[in-house]
Amino acid sequence: MSRYRRRRGPCLSWRPVAGVVGVVGVALSAGCGAAAAPVAPPERPAGPDPVPPPVDLSVAWATSEPATQGFDPLLLDAAFAGADEAAPNLRALLVVRNGRLVREEYFGGMHRDSAFDMRSVTKTVTALLVGLASERGSLDPEDRMTEWLQHPSLRAEHDAIRVRDLLTMTSGIRWSDAEHFTPWARSGRPVGFVLDLPVVAAPGRQFMYNTGGSHLLTVIVSSAVGGDALEFAERGLFGPLGIVNKRWPVMQDSVIVGGAALALRARDAAKIGQLLLQGGRSGAEQVVSRVWVEAQTARLVSLGDLGGVLRDAGYGYQTWNDRAGGDANVSAFVMWGYGGQFVWVVPDRQLVVVSQTHWRGVRDYDFEQAGRVADLVVRPVIAAARPMRR
Repeated sequence: MSRYRRRRGPCLSWRPVAGVVGVVGVALSAGCGAAAAPVAPPERPAGPDPVPPPVDLSVAWATSEPATQGFDPLLLDAAFAGADEAAPNLRALLVVRNGRLVREEYFGGMHRDSAFDMRSVTKTVTALLVGLASERGSLDPEDRMTEWLQHPSLRAEHDAIRVRDLLTMTSGIRWSDAEHFTPWARSGRPVGFVLDLPVVAAPGRQFMYNTGGSHLLTVIVSSAVGGDALEFAERGLFGPLGIVNKRWPVMQDSVIVGGAALALRARDAAKIGQLLLQGGRSGAEQVVSRVWVEAQTARLVSLGDLGGVLRDAGYGYQTWNDRAGGDANVSAFVMWGYGGQFVWVVPDRQLVVVSQTHWRGVRDYDFEQAGRVADLVVRPVIAAARPMRR
C-alpha cells in the first residue's frame, strides 16, 4: 500500500469545479387539446463533444482532422504557417486534442522519429518516477531527504529538507542555473556539488529553481526502489506508454540526470502530457495515481509573471501551471525546458501542444526564445481550438 499521504494544509488543496446544469422549461398552450408549443433546443457552442474515455497511450496515436476535433481550420493553418518564422529555431510542433493527433510538422531536418533533448521537460518525468515509487510504498514525499541520501557532504542543516521540498523547488539550497549548471555538470560530483552549496532559506519557504536538486530526486528514487532509476522508469512509465525511442543519459554517479537531457520524440512527449491530462490513466490502466497527478499539476507555489512566458504562474511537483496559460483566462499546466521546449496542456480544451526548438547556444536568449514560442507558436494553436461543448 502506498505511504503517500494527502496533505491537508494551506499549501495544497483540491477543489473540484462544479459544472453548470441548465434546466429548460416547456410552456404548454392553454387551449383544450392544444399542442405543446414547439421549443427550440438550446444553442450549443461550436466545438467537439466532451472527451471520450481515456485513450490507450501504449499504442500509436489515432489521427483525426482538425475540424472534427473542434479546431477552426483557418486559424490552425495560420498558426502552423507562421510558426517557424515566429521562432526560427523551431524543430517540431505537434497538436493532440481529445486524445487524437490532429497535426504535426517538423523543421530543420527533424522528423517524427527524431528523439530530441527537451532539457527541463525531464523534471516533470522525474516527478512521475517519484510518484510511482510513492505508490509502491518505497518512499513518501514527506520523507526527509537525508533518509535516502548517504553522502559525506550532508550537514545538520539538510535534516529538515523533505523530498516534497525538492519536488517544489523549495529546498532552501542556493542555486542558479546560470551560475551553477555548467560547473555542476562538469564536477564529477553531481550529489556532493549540490549538497556543498549553502542552505539560505528554511525548507518549504522560498522557491529557487534548482536543476541539481532535481537530480537528487532520481538518486533518491534509485535508493528507494533498490535499483536503477532508468530500469524503474522503463517498467513503470515508458513501457506502459509504449515509449521506446528515447535517450536518458546518466551522470558520473551512474544515475539518470534528474533535471535535464531526456530525449523524446514529439509524439512521445505528447503522451506524457496526455497522461497528466487523463489523471494518470492510459486506457483501462492507472499508470500513476490521480491523487499524485493532482498534486503534481497543482499550484503549490505562486510565482506571478515569469519573463512573459507564463502570465500567472505557479509550480507543483516539477511542473509549471498558469491560470492564464490558455485562451481567455483558461488555465494550463506546462512542462517547460530551456529555450522553448514545451508540453503545454490545456484541460478545458482537452488539448496538448508540443514544441521542440534548437536550444544550443541560446544562453542569454533563453527567455526571449521561450517567450516567442509561447506567444507566437503555442498560444495561436490554443486560440484555434474552439471551447468544448457542455
